Amino acid sequence: MFFVFLGLIGGLALFLYGMQLTSEGLKNTFGNKLKQSLSTLSKNKLIALLTGIILTFTLQSSTAASILLVSLVNTGIITLNQTLCILLGASLGTTLTAQIIAFKISDFAFLIIIIGFGLRLLGRKRRQRFIGDTLLGIGFIFLGMKVISDSASPLKDYAFFRETLTNLEQLPLLALLLSALFTSLAQSSTATMGLTISLAMEELISLDLAVPLILGSHLGSSSTVLFAGIGATRSAKRVTLANLLFKLGGVIIFFFLTPQITVLIQKTSLNLPRQIANAHTLIVMGNALIFLPFTEKFVGLLEKIIPQKEEVESLQKPKYLDQRALITPEIAFYLASQEILRISNTVEEMVREAIKILVNNDERRLEEVSTQDIIVDNLSREVTKYLTQISFETLSTDSSKEVFRLLYIVNDLEHIGDLIDKNLIPLLEKKIDRGLVFSDKGLEEIKNMHQEVYNNLRTAIGAFALQDRRMAQKVIDQKEYIDSLEIHLRQTHINRLNIGIELSHKTSGIHLDIINILKRINDHSYSISRAVAGKL
Repeated sequence: MFFVFLGLIGGLALFLYGMQLTSEGLKNTFGNKLKQSLSTLSKNKLIALLTGIILTFTLQSSTAASILLVSLVNTGIITLNQTLCILLGASLGTTLTAQIIAFKISDFAFLIIIIGFGLRLLGRKRRQRFIGDTLLGIGFIFLGMKVISDSASPLKDYAFFRETLTNLEQLPLLALLLSALFTSLAQSSTATMGLTISLAMEELISLDLAVPLILGSHLGSSSTVLFAGIGATRSAKRVTLANLLFKLGGVIIFFFLTPQITVLIQKTSLNLPRQIANAHTLIVMGNALIFLPFTEKFVGLLEKIIPQKEEVESLQKPKYLDQRALITPEIAFYLASQEILRISNTVEEMVREAIKILVNNDERRLEEVSTQDIIVDNLSREVTKYLTQISFETLSTDSSKEVFRLLYIVNDLEHIGDLIDKNLIPLLEKKIDRGLVFSDKGLEEIKNMHQEVYNNLRTAIGAFALQDRRMAQKVIDQKEYIDSLEIHLRQTHINRLNIGIELSHKTSGIHLDIINILKRINDHSYSISRAVAGKL
């Protein structure tokens, strides 16, 4: 009996490890645009629902998907209303995994592991290694299923175990609660479904018992998300509450419909593991369809349960813009300037972090920079909208110039953010993927030019903050020097190519593109300084 339970626990550990590997592999394969994609794909209800399904399948966990959504709402990347539809879709994503698990393809587990290990070991590109991790994870998932199934087989000969399951079948509420507890401890409803389907493959449980276990796994997956809301903003707390209420409401409804569900599901297949996967799909899909039409009203309910109070301002939302100040342009200009300084601080950090990624191949910072660009884009859009709401007809000539000056600066800051995120970061990803190394001299030249450009950006931002025209003039005076520096560095790089330095040949395209991007960043610092100096 000891080795039976050792096999069950070991198989479950393999299963969970496989899920973790698969999750990391898929996340890395999809790149660092996941959060940005969520903010743009969540405008339409059905698209948001589909996004939630894909998100969960990518992360291999509705719990992980829900926690990510809590994080995104906490930082203001997406709104509560957008999140609710994705949240419903996130639960649906688990049904895809359960359907795949129901196919008895564990005999191919070792083949999948061998292929994954081969890619992980021999893959030259970063993406190939990530795909290897994904396949390794999938292989371990099915290997874990096989170990659980094989370990559970002897339990058919234990009368006590069979009687316990029979008695539990007569106590569906207890079965539901035990399943919820197990899911909370395992932090994965998919693990509960995997174990349930494994037991079904050995004919140790019936569909009547499986349905309460499915309901318990659905409810239990909300517990970890509740902890994720501790210390978060009130908007994020509403997401955790919504996740709980959605699932609790669905579980209550379908618990009382268990007999009808059992009869309906028995008609879908003669195979018990497939019936369980189908029951899981029916319950989760039904739960989503029940609540999907009422997400807007649900937002109002959540805001009443957790009313808005003073909290830490989200990085994504304007902190200073006040609609009431629009009738007094001078105050509105000041508030917009404060918001622009928030944007400039983020842009400055993006430029500073980019060189660290280049020098250290620091992949962890890639996603951070993309998130910062979302902040810049959102705040720039809000500031632009705010300034254009001022009635130009009532403005003096000087006030009109001030509006244009601020709009120019916002536009330049946003362009710098885009140059980093959309132009420079892909080059750095390519460098990391291909394992490219700059020559010592080439890297030193890029670092020096970056420092010059970064100093000019800081000076331009400081000139704007202090409204210091002399500081702005320093950046303006540096324009020709940076332009000539870029030309000089191109020439020195070409000289290295001519004398046959191998590292320079391999990195030539990336090297030239980087110094061009740095020059363009400096051009925007120059434009900001011209706006500060009143030379528009």
